[in-house]
Amino acid sequence: MKWTDIIEQNVPVVQSADPIWKVSEYMKIAELDKLPVLSDQNFIGIIHARDLLNTDSDRSIEEYIDKKCVTIDCTTELHRLPSFTNQFLPVVKDGIYCGSIRSDKIYRYLQDELNQLMLVIDNSYDGILITDGEGCILHINKAFEQIAMLSKEEIIGMNMTDLVDKGLFLNDSVVMKTLELGKSYTNIQKYKNTRLYTLVTATPVCDQKGDLIRVLANVRDISELTRIQEQLDESKKLTSLYQSELKQLRFEKINASGKIIAHSQEMQEVLDLVYHVASCDSTVLLLGESGVGKEVIAKVLHENSLRVKKDSFMKVNCGSIPPNLLESELFGYEQGAFTGAKKGGKPGMFELVNNGTLFLDEIGELPLEMQVKLLRVLQEQEIMRVGGTQTIKVNVRIIAATNRNLEKMVKEGTFRLDLYYRLNIVPITIPPLRERKDDITPLLGYFLKQFNEKYQYTKRFSKEVVDQLLLYHYPGNVRELSNIVERLVLTYRDDVLEPRHLPKHIRECSKAEENTMIQQDEPKADLNIIKLFWNDPAEGDNLFEHVEKEALIQALKKYGSVRKTGKAIGVSHTTVLNKMKKFGVALEEIR
Repeated sequence: MKWTDIIEQNVPVVQSADPIWKVSEYMKIAELDKLPVLSDQNFIGIIHARDLLNTDSDRSIEEYIDKKCVTIDCTTELHRLPSFTNQFLPVVKDGIYCGSIRSDKIYRYLQDELNQLMLVIDNSYDGILITDGEGCILHINKAFEQIAMLSKEEIIGMNMTDLVDKGLFLNDSVVMKTLELGKSYTNIQKYKNTRLYTLVTATPVCDQKGDLIRVLANVRDISELTRIQEQLDESKKLTSLYQSELKQLRFEKINASGKIIAHSQEMQEVLDLVYHVASCDSTVLLLGESGVGKEVIAKVLHENSLRVKKDSFMKVNCGSIPPNLLESELFGYEQGAFTGAKKGGKPGMFELVNNGTLFLDEIGELPLEMQVKLLRVLQEQEIMRVGGTQTIKVNVRIIAATNRNLEKMVKEGTFRLDLYYRLNIVPITIPPLRERKDDITPLLGYFLKQFNEKYQYTKRFSKEVVDQLLLYHYPGNVRELSNIVERLVLTYRDDVLEPRHLPKHIRECSKAEENTMIQQDEPKADLNIIKLFWNDPAEGDNLFEHVEKEALIQALKKYGSVRKTGKAIGVSHTTVLNKMKKFGVALEEIR
């Protein structure tokens, strides 16, 4: 109900031209001591009974009209109604009389509104506390009683300062802060009786003059939200831990397979992506220089996919097959397709590796006319044999690789743009060995052990050889490193391989690089070398103890203390102390 619904139309009205006797009669009938005066429908004012005493009854009331009387407008908001003690107030809109409203009905209406408002407040899910402008508590609802474990009888009428003095709040009172600042304030608040976490917002309420007359505090129990947040934080920690453990398991799996040596952060990031996309059927484009291990990565992708079965991986080197034979090799041919064609025809590699993985190495060498046909296979998943008339459906995952810049080739017109986009769905760039030098030492150990076993030798590297091999830039990447180690094992009879055994171009390049590093005058610690030996001593096969000692010294120089060095390596400080004792390293001597 709106307050305008209680406007009355049965209050008698008089016209400005009416005689006094007529007005007096209306007042007696209505039992009122004043009446509204109109001129037609326009409100003029009020005529009071007291002004009509001892007055000629035949005279007009016009000169006795109170034109300065209080009126209210239909559009006036309830809380802006003027206070009055008269029997009624006239309601006027745009000068037109609308009716009158009695004071007792206004009172009853306001009382009903107040009761409904209090009912809403008491049934609010949030706790509500109301104080006056001095901080004296006027009202609290049921929710606040439950949250703070304080009853109305205990605190209504008390001042907030009394509650603070009694220690009922375990931190600053939000209401007191609002009274101090004169503006809204929000904070977390805890209560002594329950130790619940609550979010409290206190809002000042001002009168028309701008004076603060009330403070409304909204109190919400956020203990459950806090508990959920703590669980979420714990879940995030567990997720991070699981991811770290998963990464470690992948790392261990990689090392256990013996196919990939990846101790550097750069290669571990590549392998994380490889394992992530391996189970998908998306086309993968492997990018990188010659010798970085693109074929090895392609096999890892296949072996961790859903297409692993016997003979389900096949490699095609697009640059080694003559262009006139490449189509028949890939798609096969029908009987009589060309001179010398095998009787009965021959299936191509797409058919032979159906439901498996086809590795197209050196894809940048593919002739333009073959690029069109490969694009059709990728789009339609079907092939047609040379000399054939029917298409054959195939289900093959493509992994392509190249050491060329395909984007540049697209601009030059030597590689099709549409094929490039078809191949470049998941690009994986394998960094060259010079950009992941943390892998060089483990690779040296791996290849030396491999060739020692293969040729039944017990060769080992001197410290100086390892130092120089670490400085070399390896334009041929991992393949070149493998060839260097095999050459050293096979070529020289000495059990200990010295710098003089290294090829001249490596010695000269390493010497120039060493001079550059000396000029930088900053010790650098290869922590991965230490991790290699300390976390898995068998991996190094005790070939590089001198390298391990040198790396330990560099780490101690860099981090300055035993504990910091242990933390950086990922071992306890006791392990560092034991290694220092083993190698006769004193911290005071190397600072």
